[in-house]
Amino acid sequence: MGIFDFFKKSNDSSGKTKVKKPKFVGTETSGNGTYEVYKGNDAESAKAFLMEKRVDKPQYYVVVETPGGNWGMDIKGLYLEKLLPWQKNIQSAECSGTVTKMPDMFGLQMAARGINDNFVTEIKCGKCETEWHDAIRYKNVTVVKCPGCKALNKVNSNNYNVVMV
Repeated sequence: MGIFDFFKKSNDSSGKTKVKKPKFVGTETSGNGTYEVYKGNDAESAKAFLMEKRVDKPQYYVVVETPGGNWGMDIKGLYLEKLLPWQKNIQSAECSGTVTKMPDMFGLQMAARGINDNFVTEIKCGKCETEWHDAIRYKNVTVVKCPGCKALNKVNSNNYNVVMV
């Protein structure tokens, strides 16, 4: 089962699956950046929407505000603005998830430098084995919610070590 299997909402007349798209709020300019802002119902549909976006201009950001955090896409890729407080409550985890792919180096470096509190990578649920993209802390344990079975997974990133030269 792929990542987009969890974003299916309905079928159109051609039998193709539609993703519920976030609602456009507006475009804002702040400092040197331009932000195309949307409002979404959940993080998973926001990530699916953003994965379809291509950003090819520096300092241009497509952001979807959701109850599960503000997810964005920029020239470097998918990102989460900041982790939510519950993601640091390790005791709430029901199982241990694992990182399945090497994370994007830019996001990993930003987290290692302390500029961001997270980096995005692919996670595999320790309960149902669903794989999805989520954000975790650098050299720490983070709780993430599986979009398949909704289990809270603790994911350890202590094995990543960024060396700045």
